[in-house]
Amino acid sequence: MLLSTQAVILSAALVLAMVLNLALKPAFSVRISTAIMVIVLLGGLLFYGAGYMEVTGDLLLTVVRTPVFVFRMFIGINELPAIADSRLVSTPAGLFVFWLLHLFAFYSTASAAMNTLGAEALRQMRLLLSRRGDLTLIYGVNDKSIALGRECLAAGGCSVVFLCESADDETVSDLNYAGMSVIAGPSAVACDKRTIRRLRIGRRKLTVYALDEAEDRNLYFALKLKDALEEKGIPDENTRVTLPGAEDIITAMLQVSPDRYGYGFVNVFDVSVLSARALIRTCPPWEYIAFGPDGRAMEDYECLIVGFGSHGQAALRQLVMNGQFVGSAFRATIFSPSFEQESGYLSLDSPGLLENYEIRSIEADARSREFYRYVEKHLSTLKLIAVCTGDEERNREISDNLMLFLKRRRAENICVVRCGDEGVRYQESVGSPIRTTEIYTLAFLSAEDADRSAIVLNAAYDSSDRSDWEKWIACDSFSKMSSRASADFQPAFIRASGSSREEMLAGTWNPTQELLLTLGETEHLRWNAFHFAMGYRTMSEEEFQANAALWARCRAEGVPCPIRLTKNTETRTHACLIPWAALDELSRRESEITGRSVNYKQYDIDNVLTLPRLLRAEEEKKMAT
Repeated sequence: MLLSTQAVILSAALVLAMVLNLALKPAFSVRISTAIMVIVLLGGLLFYGAGYMEVTGDLLLTVVRTPVFVFRMFIGINELPAIADSRLVSTPAGLFVFWLLHLFAFYSTASAAMNTLGAEALRQMRLLLSRRGDLTLIYGVNDKSIALGRECLAAGGCSVVFLCESADDETVSDLNYAGMSVIAGPSAVACDKRTIRRLRIGRRKLTVYALDEAEDRNLYFALKLKDALEEKGIPDENTRVTLPGAEDIITAMLQVSPDRYGYGFVNVFDVSVLSARALIRTCPPWEYIAFGPDGRAMEDYECLIVGFGSHGQAALRQLVMNGQFVGSAFRATIFSPSFEQESGYLSLDSPGLLENYEIRSIEADARSREFYRYVEKHLSTLKLIAVCTGDEERNREISDNLMLFLKRRRAENICVVRCGDEGVRYQESVGSPIRTTEIYTLAFLSAEDADRSAIVLNAAYDSSDRSDWEKWIACDSFSKMSSRASADFQPAFIRASGSSREEMLAGTWNPTQELLLTLGETEHLRWNAFHFAMGYRTMSEEEFQANAALWARCRAEGVPCPIRLTKNTETRTHACLIPWAALDELSRRESEITGRSVNYKQYDIDNVLTLPRLLRAEEEKKMAT
């Protein structure tokens, strides 16, 4: 009878352990097993300690044998005969508790074994399954990279593998149960031969995201992986990498070239720039301005920027680039107690930005009396306040206080946005839901998603027979930024025109000549703002005359001129950075000098007219993917 009871107890414990381990997450299962183990230890000490003492009356023997009895509980052995005469097991209730403790004891043992062996088996199984389909490799395990990994997996068509220096068992188990794999250790991040062999890349498409929280490590990892891929003979056209950093510097180190191996595509992003672009997507300036039937803005755009570190400067550039409309004046005020110390690079690198736009700085904290007096004075004209201190807690404190301040003054129409390393946070009014635009997502980090409009736009101006993607890969950094800026502004044209995306897609948009002239001028304002934000200045008359003299000599000699008449990429000067009204004279002068027919105003209008075609091409590309 005792043996059959024991067999039932062991079987029940095994079944219970299997069911719970399948039903529960590993971390939760471990916590349950630990709690049960504590209960068993206490219960076992009570039953065997008190029971054996009652039966034998020998304290010393009880002290020695009780731990042995309790230990044997965990390997499925009971010592009921030794305490059978005790009052603790003399009743059905006592006997039930005794056997229940033995059930729990063996369950905790079985569960621990399954967690250990099962976790390792699951790791190996996930790694084996990751060899199917395309491969997404993510370096660094943190909240941002894990969220991106889950999104990649949900998008389908690929396996996701994380590489990291180290990862705790709970995180690894969670990722495994979510369908992703983890390879950890110094050799893994060094991309040694064994790691590359385990990944079984072959001719699969490889997408790499280097997202470790230590930014320098991302570049080191990308370089090590590049060398390992070259040694393994992985085709460069099948590889692409995304990582944070300075695009002009890092792209040259990692991108494939005719004389060296590299990634087929390199996508380098600046967190502050992505956050600023998220600001424009979340609260675009054109949504806070009314437009007339002729496309002219009917009010000015005034904004306030709190903080002038990398996030504040990126926000200013984006707001200037996206806040230029015919009939509207753009004004920005920057509040930062350290403005002079923070603004050195921008003021010297992009002097045209501060010279051509009404940008004012006040060296005061956004929690100061001066700040709130300024806001109160401009309640009727302010459209947006971007809080960009670089510190998430300070951003939250300032924005929360601002929201209450505006609510009490019935000015919640002013948009208050927090910009930080993870994206933007926007609350329309006190108590309303907080809208978030995260930047560690495919919408911002995957070129096909983030730059779809820009890729289509760039391809429209490239007449070669290459694919749109090949044209994008061949673009230099400045050209990509230019295409992105133009694509980001497309919704502004739609709103200013009084039309809709649906109307333009349907091909029924029929703008008047007056509207086209206004939109063409708006395009010129946007183009100017982008170039000033990128460090360009208006070409001096002296430089233009020198260029014109060289053009005249080349034409007389019948040879091509080696320079652009109106643009110098080395000194970052451009003759077209002038008011709309002055373009006709510039067009006339350039036509005379070069012998070509030039009409800069018409070029801007043509850019607007291509919008319906670009939108349709974008929709076709979206449907194709």
